[in-house]
Amino acid sequence: MIMMEQIYIIQDISLLEQLQNKTIVVETDDISKIEEINNAVCVHNRLFCIKLYVKQNITSLSLKEEWKNIPLVVYVVRGERCEVKGERYEDCGDLGNVRDLVGMLPVLRKLNVKFFLDGAVAQNYEAVQILSSLGIYSGIVINEKADWEKLTDLIYYALCGRVAHAPIEPFQYVYDMYERNKLVDYGTAFFENSERYLKFNTEFTEKHRVSQRNSWQRFFYEGSECAACEGWRICMGKYAEMKDKNGCRDFTVEWLNVVDNMKFRRVKSKE
Repeated sequence: MIMMEQIYIIQDISLLEQLQNKTIVVETDDISKIEEINNAVCVHNRLFCIKLYVKQNITSLSLKEEWKNIPLVVYVVRGERCEVKGERYEDCGDLGNVRDLVGMLPVLRKLNVKFFLDGAVAQNYEAVQILSSLGIYSGIVINEKADWEKLTDLIYYALCGRVAHAPIEPFQYVYDMYERNKLVDYGTAFFENSERYLKFNTEFTEKHRVSQRNSWQRFFYEGSECAACEGWRICMGKYAEMKDKNGCRDFTVEWLNVVDNMKFRRVKSKE
């Protein structure tokens, strides 16, 4: 069994003094700190990426070409808004103005950047397709307020479309890592897999490190209906608190079927 590299997630760069030769993710909502964070991490550690949380549209961000060697993952977080109101006609969800996006492409295509948009916002499903079609790595963050039908449609665009486009997470991660009869936690694409990512803070202890891992096992000894779901192998109980689980069940099962058919059909065609 191949062990995943352990990656530490921090919010306070002063904690770097306690870490040496580790791979680090730094979370921040201050875009002005990008270069400072990169320089601080690289003294004694390795930067996996900077997770930048923003509350404005992507097209209103001031991204610099000088950051081309700094891995960035930008999360657009604007609450529970499910539709766009009072914005320009050309706006598309948390992407912003599509015309402005085209003007940003010369810089965006030089950066090592991914954009993750909120699945609770209806127009973000179109937005990630626009980003992907323009060669920009993107993702839709799946949560309990996601539109399961739109997510299912996005599976086919992300994995089955014949027109060249950039990857869309978490669909690409599951496709790349998929093996029959094994777990593939799609939360890994969003830094949510405690097998790989450890949240490191001033209260972090080895005991806490152990408690973060394998938390999904409780669904079996608690007798959760999620553990009997066919989509368990990629969901692992993420929506256990929802009363109606038909949407997430249908979505994850369809996702698994698409990935399985694509990967193993291709293998057979080579024989």
